[in-house]
Amino acid sequence: MTIERPAGEEPRGTVTEGLEIRSLEIPDVKVFRAPKKSDSRGWVMPSYSMNGLRAAGIDFVPLHENHCYSPKRGTMRGFHYQLPPYDQGKLIRVTRGRMLDVNVDLRRSSPTFGRYVMAELDPDGWNQILVPPGFAHCYCTLTDDCETIFKLDREFAPGHARGLAWNDPDLDIPWPIPADEVIVLPRDLDRPRFSTVTEFYD
Repeated sequence: MTIERPAGEEPRGTVTEGLEIRSLEIPDVKVFRAPKKSDSRGWVMPSYSMNGLRAAGIDFVPLHENHCYSPKRGTMRGFHYQLPPYDQGKLIRVTRGRMLDVNVDLRRSSPTFGRYVMAELDPDGWNQILVPPGFAHCYCTLTDDCETIFKLDREFAPGHARGLAWNDPDLDIPWPIPADEVIVLPRDLDRPRFSTVTEFYD
């Protein structure tokens, strides 16, 4: 039997395992990566570090986690958001398949109010997206058999849940899946356009 000690291991103390952080075009939406650490057993990768995020000035403490499975390419989930005091921050990663994640800024005082930002997520890159409160969130699966894990810092509050139309021409989002191939729930077909929404984040 071979016993391995990771290089640089300290006999005492703790270390915050680092996350690589980059901001998207709307700087409050961030993408995280963490390098895999491999040895003869396989690999391990940190997927969440409260202290690591706080060191970067981000206060995100999960209270709930959802694991979502979408069997078909073109599955559309969103746009969804919750109004205060139940507004949600989200940390999202894909464990199988590939998806396009899109977020619309609903913060009335923000210089990017009404604009969207997007990122592609997949397990090969091991990237995650952190979406703070104040954004409407939607994703579309780009492959069959897509699995996604959501960490949420607020639980579901049906009375404060709202949505936007995924295909809103006001937003003009360049979805890579043709509209006639999109799989979406009937309730999300009846969501309002951005121009008609009156409840925003102040």
